[in-house]
Amino acid sequence: MAGIAGYFGQAREPEVLQGMVRKLAHRGRGGEAFYLANPVFMGIRGTAADSTAQPAYSHDDSIVVLFSGDISNYGALRDDLTRKGIHFRGDGVAELILHLYEAYGLNLASHLRGRFVFAVHDTLKDFVFLSRDRLGQEPLYYMTTQSGTFVFASEIKALLEHPGVQVAPDMRGIDAYLTLGYSPGPDSFFKGVHKLPAGHRLIWNPGLHVMIEPYWQWETYMRADTALKSGEDFQARFNMLLEDAIGQSAAGFSKPGVSLSGVVEETAIAAFLMKDAPRGLDTFTVGYDDGDAAFAPAREIARKLGTRHSEVICTPPDMEKLPEIVWALDEPVADPSVLSSFMLAQLAGQSTDGLLRGTGAEDMMCGLVQQEAFLQLNRMPAFMAGFYRLGIKMLPQAWMNSQFDYNGQVGDKCRERLSMFLAEVRKGSSMARRYGLMTSIFSARDKSAMYGDSLSPVMESFIDARKDAPGWPTQISAMLALQKDYVLQDSTLLRADKIAALASTVHRHPYLDHPLVEFILGAPDNLKYQSGRGKVMIRRYVESVAPGLPEISRRNATLPLHRFMSTRVMRDMIETCLSEKSVASRGLFKPAAVRDAMTYARDGDTIGMRQIFALMMLELWFRVYIDHEKGWAR
Repeated sequence: MAGIAGYFGQAREPEVLQGMVRKLAHRGRGGEAFYLANPVFMGIRGTAADSTAQPAYSHDDSIVVLFSGDISNYGALRDDLTRKGIHFRGDGVAELILHLYEAYGLNLASHLRGRFVFAVHDTLKDFVFLSRDRLGQEPLYYMTTQSGTFVFASEIKALLEHPGVQVAPDMRGIDAYLTLGYSPGPDSFFKGVHKLPAGHRLIWNPGLHVMIEPYWQWETYMRADTALKSGEDFQARFNMLLEDAIGQSAAGFSKPGVSLSGVVEETAIAAFLMKDAPRGLDTFTVGYDDGDAAFAPAREIARKLGTRHSEVICTPPDMEKLPEIVWALDEPVADPSVLSSFMLAQLAGQSTDGLLRGTGAEDMMCGLVQQEAFLQLNRMPAFMAGFYRLGIKMLPQAWMNSQFDYNGQVGDKCRERLSMFLAEVRKGSSMARRYGLMTSIFSARDKSAMYGDSLSPVMESFIDARKDAPGWPTQISAMLALQKDYVLQDSTLLRADKIAALASTVHRHPYLDHPLVEFILGAPDNLKYQSGRGKVMIRRYVESVAPGLPEISRRNATLPLHRFMSTRVMRDMIETCLSEKSVASRGLFKPAAVRDAMTYARDGDTIGMRQIFALMMLELWFRVYIDHEKGWAR
């Protein structure tokens, strides 16, 4: 784990760059290293090995490299370059990037496997280029100041240390967050601050020209490998790629651990590693009370696999950690699972040097509850939608709750949203609009009722702005393209990185190994989703390597927000953040509309609870980053 930061342009006192890098102290337990070559000023905070081996310089000092991340094919790349006659002075990854740049130029990232952000300064060609890994596991933010200085960093909080960066909220980013539950790239919550998209590189030169271009695109891999003829062929290739990805992810850890929540993707990781684990394997689970059913699946799997299993209970008082989590995230995320993820990372960090997680598997293989609901409802004939809309209004709530796997109740807000979705089915609207409506927190109707004068002028429909993915051959592949655009890059992966950094642990995600991702994207739909269940190939893999081990849990247990919101800790935090006085002084929302949303939340309505949690996280962000109130975060 590491972090980089820097700026290109007018020189500043040394304390500026030092302050930027020190703001990344939680991303590395080693030291700091700096590169100062006016007008290029860069630094890194990393492990002891990272910081002592960086920056990496070419033999004539004309090229310099800073690197953050993990390269899983480091050994193979180094061996290949050595065979070509390249001499290595050390074993740092930054030096590998340097020699790859000498060999392949701007295309070097295409040879890397893993998660990374790096900066290359070529003094002879007089430019700097930054690159981010294919899936966006490592974050990178940038902006150009009013004076023309280009500033970048692994986290926004480091970017804000540069005096040319003005701290101001971006109202369009806030509007997008209230729809999607996170801030979608390429912009952010901060005015003028942007995210370098995943799979892209950025080139800067002293003429203040910035060029951004992709080197890898998700859409390229939507077609199946024609050499694979049968389902058995695809399964065999998947098994090989998955085991290779797990092995590569565990490499370098002296004592790896596995998150074991009971879902099949994490069971697959643990089962493979236990095939050859002379020292055993540590697994970890988070639950929500001592007798929580969330513990049961993982306990059973750990017992049958023979792992050393540890558990942590997430309780309502732990909600007091949310302000610090908001600080770590840079931008709020309207998902209560950020709390349990942080506690899991803390637990794993006490006994392992790295944690393997199943991140991304649900997103890419139709395992999310909203994906399953979308696929089931979306296949409904248009003429039937009217009948179902009528049924939603009339059916008893208890029956509705039994039909939907939601966190909370199918109350009036939920019924309204389902009715709106079915209306779109009846009209034959685009998949993008339907999927956005299924996953959004505040609909356009909700926003119109709630927004005050400062937000109303920027209200946009991020649902309508999203278009169906061109050229995707099937409904499922189009939905996965939307999932990538809606959630994976700017929510799932960014928060996974920053939660791990806050807990000072290293997380790796085998399902995001790009050869495996490319294969999954092109695999037949029936190997992702079949008979109302996703993750088909993973379930078949587990059956082959751990026969007799049942899949006990379909998806990760979610924090029971309906239980937590009724406790004193949550009531106090919500009242502090969303009191009528607080809402009125912030000026974003109509206090009466917020009161109405709180009523729905108190009744356990799933949509109402999501909305109130989103508003609370937004207010915490304002207090931490804009108001700079003391006592919220360390």
